[in-house]
Order: sequence, then structure tokens, then C-alpha cells
Amino acid sequence: MEYRIALAITAEGSRRKLFDVLRTTEGHKAFWTTDCELTDVDGRFSFLQSPVDLEVTVSLVEEELVSMTVTAGFPGWSGSTWQWRLSPVPGDDNVTIVQFRHFGFESGHEEDAVGFTAQTWAMILDRLARYIKSGQPDPFFTNEST
Repeated sequence: MEYRIALAITAEGSRRKLFDVLRTTEGHKAFWTTDCELTDVDGRFSFLQSPVDLEVTVSLVEEELVSMTVTAGFPGWSGSTWQWRLSPVPGDDNVTIVQFRHFGFESGHEEDAVGFTAQTWAMILDRLARYIKSGQPDPFFTNEST
């Protein structure tokens, strides 16, 4: 069985603003992880809690889609893709619908692992919306031990 994660939020910012945050190192450091490097072609995400980095290829559709496909990283994630699709809210250019999807997990990846991943993505998506609204970075993962 192929598992898919699908989430959505509204964010108080333009599609341009969301697109710029989702395609840049600085953007991801503000809401997801403080240890990352991202270009328009590829990226690396590192987490203190994990012994491996996530390495991805990046695909962009201007102001509409940021898509990342895993080339190396977490068990069960190789070849999986996550996407941030940006849609306008009719009549309000300063609010954007962010549809998040993660799919293509490796065969045998357990349903409970996908469930935990979905919960984490939901919290990261919330951090994204808060960052867009406030401009205050609050990454979900930091590279500092506690």
C-alpha cells in the first residue's frame, strides 16, 4: 500500500512571499531546520536528532510549486517527494493556500512511521504560517543540543 500525506493551511502572505521562503536556505532556516542548504536545483537538510542528512533535488514552478525529491536520507524516504503547492485565495492577494503533500515512500515503509511523519509535517506547516505572518523565525529543529 502506498501512503500519502496531504495537509493544507492558509498563510497570511502573498504567493510570491511564500514561494521565496520555500525555495531559499534562509526561508527554511526560519521555520524548519537551522542546518540546511538549498538552491533552485538541490538541497541538504540536517537534524541534530538524526545520523543522516536529507538530500534532495528541487523542482520549481514560479509562485505555484516547490517540489523536493529525496535522493538520500532517512530510511523509507528514498525517492519520496514532498511538495508545497501555492494557490490564491479569491479576492485576497495577501492570503495563500498552502497545500502540502508527501508521497512515494519506499515499499515496506510502515503506516505508523508515515503517521508520525504527518504529525511532524503538520507542526512544521504551522511554523511556516506563523513565520509568514510574524516575520519572526521559529524553526522546528535547531542544531543546538538541549
